[in-house]
Amino acid sequence: MLRQLFVACLVFLGSLAHAIDITGIPNSHDPAGLIKDGNTYFHFTTGGGIWYSRSSNLTHWDNPATVFPLNTWPSWINSAVPGFEGEFWAPDVIYMNGYYYLYYSASTFGSSRSAIGVVRTASLNNPSWQDLGMVVSSNGSSGAINAIDPAMFRDHDGRVYMSYGSWFGGIGVVEINPDTGKTIGSVSHIYGGGHQSIEAPYITRDGNYYYLYVNRGTCCDGLNSSYYVQVGRSTSITGPYTGWRTLLPNSDGRYRGPGHIGLLQEGSCSYVSVHYYDAADNGNAKLDILRLNYSGGWPQLTRNFTPGNCTVTGSAVPNGTYVIEARHSGRAISSVGHAYTNGAMTEQRTYGGSPAQRWNVTNLGNGYYSIINMASGRSLDVWELSPDLGASIAQWEYWAGDGQQWALESVGNGYFRIRSRLSGHVLDIDSLSAANGARVIQWSVTGNTNQHFRFVAP
Repeated sequence: MLRQLFVACLVFLGSLAHAIDITGIPNSHDPAGLIKDGNTYFHFTTGGGIWYSRSSNLTHWDNPATVFPLNTWPSWINSAVPGFEGEFWAPDVIYMNGYYYLYYSASTFGSSRSAIGVVRTASLNNPSWQDLGMVVSSNGSSGAINAIDPAMFRDHDGRVYMSYGSWFGGIGVVEINPDTGKTIGSVSHIYGGGHQSIEAPYITRDGNYYYLYVNRGTCCDGLNSSYYVQVGRSTSITGPYTGWRTLLPNSDGRYRGPGHIGLLQEGSCSYVSVHYYDAADNGNAKLDILRLNYSGGWPQLTRNFTPGNCTVTGSAVPNGTYVIEARHSGRAISSVGHAYTNGAMTEQRTYGGSPAQRWNVTNLGNGYYSIINMASGRSLDVWELSPDLGASIAQWEYWAGDGQQWALESVGNGYFRIRSRLSGHVLDIDSLSAANGARVIQWSVTGNTNQHFRFVAP
């Protein structure tokens, strides 16, 4: 078991003197990955009713609310988790097919009789929460993968997974159906078990590696908490994860007992949220936000950053979530009617904040990228595998074909041609139109600005 902290393994960077200042209501414990609806960020965290706060700039948080009214909870929890008293632990949230799905855990301290449920709403700004019931559960046995600490991950192909678990049986991962929010197939054990202090998983990907973040030590004891964050990597989401190293130590100045990694991708920027116990404020649990980068095949975190500046300005496109904007019109590539279905065509349209106008761009490690619609989970796709000039560009479930792989070729000033591996043609706004609703097609290179695109932070 990994029980020691090796200074040589630390990959934490940055001067604490330059950490961003979280103002307003900074309290947090086991935060979800931050998420944005329109111009507002949301921070869900452990608390009665599933507590959350809001921000317009990532630094000032206020306007708190709860998902469920305080001292109420879905009735199915009473039989699934006897003794539950309304304190929901460690939520996480993801947008899929027109809804924000919020996963939450119900348990009692020290027990593996637990359950993860899911509730959804079409809007976080004007929520109407619908509880969908249980996703996974654990029966209280010493070897159970404890059904707490859900963490959501969308892969380069649009498939969605949930990792979860804690001390008893370790960490598991299971695929999630974006249409229902529920599981597909069986749970795979990927790390830990045997009552080791391993919990609060989170998965990210960069290049050919998946990274599994976990907490070691114990939580929930203020400045005496022994939590610290480790990370291992694998070429498969189901492991094995190896090369474990400490990412956030137990104590670093005022920051004590950091816990519960979560990720927000915004343009070329990746932000990590964690909680910590503030040694400068009587050990109160607070939200911390750090910047995530990768170097030498491993993640690095820094507090030395300023939020923003996440639009691509150089000659390469980092993995991230973007609005893809045409140079000649300033309009965004969108699915027609913001549709979620296979075969929905694409068009240009003024950006209005819709997830259907945002695309997850991932380097496949072979000179090409996948471009996955954030709302539908479907890939930018050459319609019917056509090699022809003028063929439409649609969205389709990802199957790794050449018609779904794209080269991003810099033309300078932060603009790119998007070239199909299948046909060798590039994305083009039909007839150089600047109008809303103009079709996205493929065409040979003309040098015109309707074939130049910018990758903009939402």
